Amino acid sequence: MVGLIILTLYMATPPTRSQLAMDARIYQLSPNGGYRLNDNPSHVYVPGRDVCMIEEVPALNLTFPLPWTHGTFCNHKTYLHRQCCEGFGAAALEFGCPVVEKVVDIMTAMRNTPRVKKFVEWMEFHYMERRHLGRLFEDPPDALTLLVPLDEGFRWADNFTTSELGRVAEIHRGHTSPLLLYHMLPRRWYVHQLYQNQQLKTLYQDTTVTVTKLSNTMVLFNCVPVHRVDIHARDGVMHVLQRPVPPSYVMSLVDLISMDPDLTMFFTILGYADLLDWIRSVDSITVLAPTNAAFKRLPLRFLDSITYDVKYFPALQALARNHLMEGIECSLGLRAKVKVKTLEGVALPVSCSSSFNLSVNSAFVTKPDVVTSNGVLHYVDKVIIPPRAMSLVQVTRRAGATKFIELVKQVGLFDDLVSFGPYTVFAPSNRAFRRLNESFFNDKAALRNLVMYHLVEGSHASFTLLDNQALPTLLPDTFLRVKVHVRVMSAEDGVVTSGDHIAFNGYVHVVDRVLHPPVYSIARVLARNPKLRRFTSLITQSGIALWRELSLEKGPYTLFAVLDDEMDRWAADLFTYYRIINDEKLLNRSLSAHILDDFVMPRALEEGSHSILRPRLRRPSPHRYPLRLTASEGRLSLRHASVSKNFILCTNGIILFIDTMLLP
Repeated sequence: MVGLIILTLYMATPPTRSQLAMDARIYQLSPNGGYRLNDNPSHVYVPGRDVCMIEEVPALNLTFPLPWTHGTFCNHKTYLHRQCCEGFGAAALEFGCPVVEKVVDIMTAMRNTPRVKKFVEWMEFHYMERRHLGRLFEDPPDALTLLVPLDEGFRWADNFTTSELGRVAEIHRGHTSPLLLYHMLPRRWYVHQLYQNQQLKTLYQDTTVTVTKLSNTMVLFNCVPVHRVDIHARDGVMHVLQRPVPPSYVMSLVDLISMDPDLTMFFTILGYADLLDWIRSVDSITVLAPTNAAFKRLPLRFLDSITYDVKYFPALQALARNHLMEGIECSLGLRAKVKVKTLEGVALPVSCSSSFNLSVNSAFVTKPDVVTSNGVLHYVDKVIIPPRAMSLVQVTRRAGATKFIELVKQVGLFDDLVSFGPYTVFAPSNRAFRRLNESFFNDKAALRNLVMYHLVEGSHASFTLLDNQALPTLLPDTFLRVKVHVRVMSAEDGVVTSGDHIAFNGYVHVVDRVLHPPVYSIARVLARNPKLRRFTSLITQSGIALWRELSLEKGPYTLFAVLDDEMDRWAADLFTYYRIINDEKLLNRSLSAHILDDFVMPRALEEGSHSILRPRLRRPSPHRYPLRLTASEGRLSLRHASVSKNFILCTNGIILFIDTMLLP
């Protein structure tokens, strides 16, 4: 008896759509296209005709009529739920939604729909009091489609849309409000009939709304997302939207940009880049438009150079194309993405904060979803500069050599790297500057010479440089010698750790040392170094020709020198040393292995690598033995000799130190 009473009470109060027990159960998308229950993964549900899946973002009070994200939206977790599809209802003690709801007229259906009271009031004002809409609903020539915004959606609408809707009772007393007619479409339009970039005519002077379909067929009208879809009525169909539909401009994107006083600088950039006619010709495009305030944050010299200098036209086009994207990308779709690709081919990171703020590559979208006849425009507060349009200053900073840029600014060469060139910058890393004495930074003249020595005239990518190529620097009468190894490249004694950073006015290569121009030739270093007297005597004994050659600014040469201490340790009785110095043939054959027509930078040799070195002799000789320089277990070896990690850079080469003479 008790059980019967409980059953009777339960049947007397059947659950409504919002009271379904299944609404509280959370699902996730399964690999086979169904939905797996979170608390029971073995239970997989495949949506049918009467029960549909919806996605909710409780933190933002958003509901989407179908699942379309990957579980998060603007850093908030989303949840999948089941509910009755439009036109179906639940029944007590029955599974699913077997009840087919009664079909009513569209006005009644709108009155029965929750959370659209504000729009209904405006409709009834014209329908019941002014009778301006009566003929559309009492004797319609065809069915209608209504786009009905939620009450809370008016807080999201921009000022223009809200003010237009508010003018229903203020101004348009003699005829129907344009914005109401703009939310009405002739004939029925169900979601499955819509397609990407479709233009739907409204009842207001044949103006149109643009349809956008996101992943998983999520539908937007003029970039406004739907809340409920396909509410069927006898005389039409209704879609509930998150907010009022902003009117799309009948003008094109180019016309809109040209007429907006906040976008004059962006319009100038597009014009100089020869992109205005192309933008007019495309059917659907998305524009990220930086405001004038965004351009004013950039250095004026940079803008002048990239805009007016003909040789930088490719960089100007890259800058403009980096603000354009193919197709319609509404802000809602952007919020669910990680990256977007521009026409320049750059993948820009997209982020959406918990407070719903949208940013593209750290540029905040200040005014989204301005729909035009051939695309959509989003206002951004920063200029998004691609690598090809960045200056050498910007690229060097991005490469991590910020201390070098501080020196550039300190010595007055900042503007040169911002707007002039082309130059190639061999920028020392921040870590490289730690080895310098602090007193060095107080000498401004020395700092300027140091900076100029790291700047090379011309634009040189790594693949264009030749082995042992000497590059003229901005410091007069000085060169940077480049050594191209199997996997790495070096400039003087600096190894390139990160190269080929392209800028509109050159290239940046980051080196691991601060480079200093050598002062003396190899012969001068030998003559000035008291620890190399014995080895210097061997060279002078071989003849004046070799000494003269090592004194001239030719080369580059690599000299394997033996210190006097090592010489004494290697030949304690001096017998071997005197034997070599008194035997002309043996002396020349030995020195031929110590002097190379090459520039060997041991710091650039990788562990386990082998380098075959070229002897100095240019004519064939039976005494020309190949030399193999090996890097193994942290040490360098050359034949039977060990190579020290110390070296001396010279104007015509480099001096390396070994612990024994290289005898034939």
